[in-house]
Amino acid sequence: MAQYYSDVLDTESFRLATVCLAAHPDTKSQVPSVTLTTHVLSGAPDLAYNALSYTWGSPRDGPSLPDQVANTTILLNGLSFEVQPNLYDALVELQASCSETPIWIDALCINQSNPSERSPQVSVMNQIYGKANRVIVWLGKAFPELEVGLKAAERIGNASVPETLRMIRTQTWDFSSDLSTMPERYGMDPVDQEEAIGLVTLYMSNWFTRIWIIQEVSLTSDVVILCNGRFTGFDCVGYAAAFLHYSGFFQSVVDLVPRDRPGIHIRGGINIFHAERIQLLREWCKGTKSLWVGVLAMIDLEAGLGKHHTKPSAIVPLRVFFSTFGMKATDPRDSIYGWNGILKHMATQEGVSLPSVFEPDYDIDIKDLLRNIACNIIETTDSLVYLSLVKDPSMRETPGLPSWVPDYPPVLYNSVHGPNFRSIGTVNSSKHVPHSPNQYPFTIAGNVLEAFGFRLGTVRMIGEGFLKCLQGRLKVLGDILLTMGEIYPYTNQRADEVLWRTLIWDTDFTNRPSKLIRLKDFQRAILHNFARALQLGFKEAESASAGQALVLQFTRDMTYLDEIAAKFPNSIFPSTKLIKALCANLDIVPQDSDEFDQEELQRLMEPPSKHAMPPYNIMASTWINHRAILTDTGYLGMGPDSTQAGDEVWIISGCPAPLVMRKAEERNDYCLIGETYIHGAMQGEALTDNVIWENIKIV
Repeated sequence: MAQYYSDVLDTESFRLATVCLAAHPDTKSQVPSVTLTTHVLSGAPDLAYNALSYTWGSPRDGPSLPDQVANTTILLNGLSFEVQPNLYDALVELQASCSETPIWIDALCINQSNPSERSPQVSVMNQIYGKANRVIVWLGKAFPELEVGLKAAERIGNASVPETLRMIRTQTWDFSSDLSTMPERYGMDPVDQEEAIGLVTLYMSNWFTRIWIIQEVSLTSDVVILCNGRFTGFDCVGYAAAFLHYSGFFQSVVDLVPRDRPGIHIRGGINIFHAERIQLLREWCKGTKSLWVGVLAMIDLEAGLGKHHTKPSAIVPLRVFFSTFGMKATDPRDSIYGWNGILKHMATQEGVSLPSVFEPDYDIDIKDLLRNIACNIIETTDSLVYLSLVKDPSMRETPGLPSWVPDYPPVLYNSVHGPNFRSIGTVNSSKHVPHSPNQYPFTIAGNVLEAFGFRLGTVRMIGEGFLKCLQGRLKVLGDILLTMGEIYPYTNQRADEVLWRTLIWDTDFTNRPSKLIRLKDFQRAILHNFARALQLGFKEAESASAGQALVLQFTRDMTYLDEIAAKFPNSIFPSTKLIKALCANLDIVPQDSDEFDQEELQRLMEPPSKHAMPPYNIMASTWINHRAILTDTGYLGMGPDSTQAGDEVWIISGCPAPLVMRKAEERNDYCLIGETYIHGAMQGEALTDNVIWENIKIV
């Protein structure tokens, strides 16, 4: 690469690119031509330059797009240079829209093949983006759906800010689902199908999943999205995502998109949450200039430690790591270094310095980096709350990593710690919050974390995952309820109530314990789930008669539902008669002479209350990648997907959430499987005078 770069940059200088079109010397065709110039970084504010934020790979996934794998040739300092197709397209658009302004582009302005240049340049990217006049976001070449989505986000984002701030300030969600109510409730035109397709298409962009983009758009005030020569303020896109989430409309928008539409998939809905979190961090970085300045403190991003901890330098990394999930990085080390700029910015806001362990070093092995980060956060917070970020073993990607060290695979994974509204309160099973000197200290030696804890019990039964729930397959969950006594001894609540509270971690996004979930809404959700699965089976059958036979056989095999109805008549589970009555109403089975009471069916068919949180909105956060567990001591909880019978549930001193642990092979050490919600043990209820703390080694 020496022919392109005549010097090696350190932390004191950086390069800028000017883009024009020129004839390629071999093909004679017009291609982007980039000229690089080197500048002193301290003089950046006087340079009036832009910075580009984009994805190195394909801008989006889906069958509607051509397979983009081949590199494309441009001219770099007059010589042929291969770039990814998405960058090529961006250069063409930049040349047409703003060629008069120099621009910083990481793939071109850093010699990516030279680690001696790459590491110091990555460490000053926060300054490069922060000093840019404007950051230009590139989501890929323009097409109609993307343009519609940007215009819809602009419309919603501009109008929705007061409503979003109201919801955060009052710590309430609006639980909206009917888009036709938007004019009456919010003074906005309803989202129509064309806009819904556009919005989902917009948020499906791979850009929203890339870890580097968070610092790229958070450190300067002027951030725009460039599409077909038009600039859209990025804040509109972030504000629209936040409104769709807090209002509850996001699911209705996703549902409005035809399922058979090419190139549309569920990630567009998930990325709405990414966009909201990106905007949240952007507002933090704006400081007093943020429209959200009065409400940001009402969102808990530090697992409850922030209000009590005396070390701001310890809280800054927690705020970042707990506020984001599922971001992608080509180099696994960038799962940490991608936060470097925003961590430095937040540390400066708090008047502290960032520990050196966060400084980019591309010579270090990923497992050593992740372990060093974990040790630093655990030691500076004097807490084991960081263990809650350990993902399910099936998701971990870093070989040789101690089980207590989080890595950051690009998957959706929520913690019991949120981020949440502060009205929910904190999880405090070990009585470690507010922060106080730890009576039972923990130590780290090599790859071993040694701590004190006590067993709550051994896992005896494990329920189905969320996918099976959607398929109407909940027999084991039903068996768990049937195994329990009528009264749950740890809270003196009925077992059927404890079950639904456990499935949602006993929160309605505003309160814990939940106050806004109605039993009827939960019953309706589960009933419709069974019916939806039966409808699908009926449609896929070879004939109507075969479909009816399949549905009737399915209901005959669900006798456990009638056992539950007899023991717990007010549980969330429907009886088989009620399921058959609903199926008859849907014309997938004939009317039964022994038909269930139609009044009960109609009661459950009523629209959800405008004042109750739809249960599935919460279960999508609490049940995905988790399963119900029952211990031999009678505790009911929600553990990680990989939990096995024989695993143990522990409360560890210094860790706010209970943990699922597994004995290591041929040793008395333990491996951490992940955090868990245990009903009746999340606020220290299990810490009685009879508790015997044991020394435990986690490897």
